[in-house]
Amino acid sequence: MSTDEVTARQVEVREVVRLSPSLVRVRLGGPDLDGFESLGVPDEGCVLHFPAGPDGEPDPEIGRWYTVRRIDAGLLTVDVVLHEGGSGGEWAAVARVGDRLRITHRNSWYRRPESAEWQLLVGDVTALPTIGRIVEETASTVPTTVLVEVPDTGDAQPLDGVDATWVHRPRLATEGSGMEALVRSAVLPDSPGYVYVAGEAAATRAVRKYLRHEAGLPTGSYGVVGYWRVDGECWKRRYAESGVDTVALYQAAQAEAERVGGGHGEEVRDIYERKLAEVGLL
Repeated sequence: MSTDEVTARQVEVREVVRLSPSLVRVRLGGPDLDGFESLGVPDEGCVLHFPAGPDGEPDPEIGRWYTVRRIDAGLLTVDVVLHEGGSGGEWAAVARVGDRLRITHRNSWYRRPESAEWQLLVGDVTALPTIGRIVEETASTVPTTVLVEVPDTGDAQPLDGVDATWVHRPRLATEGSGMEALVRSAVLPDSPGYVYVAGEAAATRAVRKYLRHEAGLPTGSYGVVGYWRVDGECWKRRYAESGVDTVALYQAAQAEAERVGGGHGEEVRDIYERKLAEVGLL
């Protein structure tokens, strides 16, 4: 599905649980969640808006995507990674019951074909909520292998019914991910399958290029999502100073892909990334 704006829903924190050194689980509730049903996809996400300060109202300018880990008993569960410089992570470090947030968008990215006979799920700690839910909802029906980078060995979680490898990457937040090497070292079966990758943007971009241009996986047999940037603050400054309209740039990539006889999403993405690199925003 595409990114969908929804009627804004005000929610309240009902429970805060420290899952591991890097993750906090937050359960949200309130009258506005009446009728808020699961999209029926294991990687569904929503945009949560956080307050700008203690005891404040959600700020429409402070919103981030989070995986819906679970919806049950009138509660929505999200797992938030603790890290400096991230509005969600810094909020979660001091979150309290009664804090108010707002939901404004919903979306999903996981598109495993029915023909897939296996799946490989790869990510860093920020993708762990998504990977955990995908495993819970699909691993009983398709053989699943999981590769996850975590900054602390205590971040590893039980993932039943899968072949899981946990890679300790203590400086993940400052030095980036080694995800590309992980994927290159994985042995992909010859039968039809699906590779799903999520995490740091530069790493996921490198993985997508490998899967598409070197491994030669057909379009639709992989999905790659960039969640965050190790150079995020520097990139924001470059973007603000560039004056580049990234929407117009993407539309230009779409038009170019159609002219050369492509037009599908992966061809557009190749061209868009090339254009971003040309203006110093990749």
